[in-house]
Amino acid sequence: MKEIARLIRAAGYAFEGLFYLIKKEKNTRLILMSAIAVVIICPLIGFTPIQTMFVFFTVIVTAVAEVLNTAIEITLDLHIKGAFHPKVKIAKDIAACTVLLCVVNSIAVFGVILYSHLVKP
Repeated sequence: MKEIARLIRAAGYAFEGLFYLIKKEKNTRLILMSAIAVVIICPLIGFTPIQTMFVFFTVIVTAVAEVLNTAIEITLDLHIKGAFHPKVKIAKDIAACTVLLCVVNSIAVFGVILYSHLVKP
């Protein structure tokens, strides 16, 4: 019984984090809206369920990268307490780069699948 209570508490903390991100982080809201749009738009333009799942998965991976990027940025900001440090800038830039790579991947996956629907031999 204690284990179930611990899991419920842990889920509560996770939801607190999600609500914080939705309330405070514009990029997180944009990515989550993109995930919802994928689920609605992809079937409407003729994507199969598997193709929709692939695009949705790439958007969710982007959301995960954004969540980790935000956590890294907040942690580093706490560590340097408003001061500037070139290594902290590099770490934050690299974390942001992971989000960029995921976004490019999502666009590429969507583009390839869309292209396959538009150009049929």
